[in-house]
Amino acid sequence: MAKNYYLINNGRIRRDNNTLTIESADGQKRPIPVEDVDTLYFYGEVDLNTRLLNFLSQKKIVAHVFNYYGFYSGSYYPREYLNSGYLLVRQVRHYEDPAQRLFLAQELVRGAAHSLVRNLAYYSKRKEGGAQEERDPEGEIGGDAPPASNTPPDAVTEAIIDASASLPSFEPIPAEMEPDPFERLVEIGGAQEPLTELRDVVARLAKLVSEQKEVNMVRGIEGKMRERYYEAWTHILSGSWEFNLRVRRPPDNEVNALISFGNSHLYTVCLSEIYRTQLTPTISYLHEPGIRRFSLALDLSEIFKPLIVDRAIFRLLNTNQMKPEHFDRAMNGCYLTDSGKKVFLAALEARLSTTIHHRRLGRHVTYRHLIRLECYKLIRHLTEVETYKAFRAWW
Repeated sequence: MAKNYYLINNGRIRRDNNTLTIESADGQKRPIPVEDVDTLYFYGEVDLNTRLLNFLSQKKIVAHVFNYYGFYSGSYYPREYLNSGYLLVRQVRHYEDPAQRLFLAQELVRGAAHSLVRNLAYYSKRKEGGAQEERDPEGEIGGDAPPASNTPPDAVTEAIIDASASLPSFEPIPAEMEPDPFERLVEIGGAQEPLTELRDVVARLAKLVSEQKEVNMVRGIEGKMRERYYEAWTHILSGSWEFNLRVRRPPDNEVNALISFGNSHLYTVCLSEIYRTQLTPTISYLHEPGIRRFSLALDLSEIFKPLIVDRAIFRLLNTNQMKPEHFDRAMNGCYLTDSGKKVFLAALEARLSTTIHHRRLGRHVTYRHLIRLECYKLIRHLTEVETYKAFRAWW
């Protein structure tokens, strides 16, 4: 299976015959078989040339570029090879038709709400049970975590899957801990509700999505759910990690730095998966299509942020794998250091590589592949094969 490679430090990447070679600043070289590469992530200052870009395009490899602070800057998006004029027309028609766009926006938010409430339901159970050890509630259900690679780490680049071996093992969430939280709604008010009450507030807001008549109103409900969801983090995070308010640019503390970095990374993961399908990434339904962004990737990432990014953050902070020295507060804001990026990217890659048994396909799939399957479901809806139903974790 092809891997994702993250270039953290400065160096150079070039084509060497029919493979890739990574050169570190001190002259060390590491060859990478090009058939082993799915996506490249440039977090350091990396030199390259058009000969490499032509090679990446030939091999259909997407490369994402991030700035010094870890924020997304842009992508090298090879020429699309799964073009479909028919699907493009269908995408545009569903965007231009208010009723069709509203349906998709509502379903995307309902899927995101399910993930939000699922997180809060799990951690409220942990609080009630007095659990002390941070465990991953989504672990393998009939699957195994991908084995760590034997390839030695390199100063310039490393497949983050190698680092996943040092992370705690995933454990399944008991079925009895997963009642459908949307069936239990209560009227609650106040700014400092306990975790269980905040869960019910988010669930109650989710029920309002179907009543909205405009996409802007759906986005407003989604924003309110996120606000209350982030309020619950103070009850989830242990130790001295401070998080009272979601602050984006620049992030003002360690938790906000992790959220911004993780969300930016997941956006590029969704973009890479869209590239492997016939969808056009600039036409979206929940987010307004605009310039300088692939807004369909934003739509899809809303569903998976709680399951991938947030779970990785909770586990890293509650198990003390992330430490204060992994953050830099010297500038105006708070950002991850290179060592902090490696730890967090390892956790994110471990989450994306986790497998579950797909009850409909009858085989094991990774979280990353679930994102691509979401693209396929959207295609079936746009082509009137099957009505779209956003992803909801079933295990």
